[in-house]
Amino acid sequence: MILIDAHCHLANLAELMPLEPLFQEATEQGITRYVSSVLRQKEIEWHRLNPYPNLIYSAGIHPNFDECDLKLQSITQLCENNSLWAIGEIGLDRNNPDLKWQTEILNKQLELAVQYELPVVLHIVGHQNLAGSILREYPLKYMVHGYAGSVEGFAELARLDSLFTISQRILKDDKRKLLNAILESGRYLFETDITQYYVKTGENNPLLRLIEVVETCARISGIDPQELINTQYRNAQSYAPNGFLPH
Repeated sequence: MILIDAHCHLANLAELMPLEPLFQEATEQGITRYVSSVLRQKEIEWHRLNPYPNLIYSAGIHPNFDECDLKLQSITQLCENNSLWAIGEIGLDRNNPDLKWQTEILNKQLELAVQYELPVVLHIVGHQNLAGSILREYPLKYMVHGYAGSVEGFAELARLDSLFTISQRILKDDKRKLLNAILESGRYLFETDITQYYVKTGENNPLLRLIEVVETCARISGIDPQELINTQYRNAQSYAPNGFLPH
């Protein structure tokens, strides 16, 4: 069994707790691959100093995260050094009123992904139609991280060459139609989206939340947990066989 945390922020989490014992326990539970996201300059340095073999990472200028201090130059350098598996997480967020800046920086980063032939990790909160119209101009592979919008918005983004990560945020009753639509599409991965900010009081190993996500999906949908895991694995292999699943 290979469980993949398809979106997390491990350099961020490492500021709160040491990761080695977390990795060891998670491996015993079958979690063996991590796809991390970098949003701050100091996180780049952490990944440089901690080259875990089962961990790959992306980097991008987030549309609505005040602590994000990355610049295009930094991301370009990472691309030139073949450090990244993808650009992201990038996108549009309705909670940031500066839509002009968001669209400009999104386009610049998409152009970078085209130049270096990299996939893109998307953060889309609202503006699904606008995002779809922009993204269709770029023939890239997309991973839509933690999407929790409407079923109609999902259908718009599903027109892309895309996969969708399932997180705890869509395991609630009011998101049941969206969850079912994503599962029925077969184009899913699982994520924790864990950062130091999301660790609960007394939680010893937040990486194990991934198991809860899979088990809850199985209970809600009636799909066997192993079938869910197998589908995620096939998606990961077909999505980027030379980088998504590090060896």
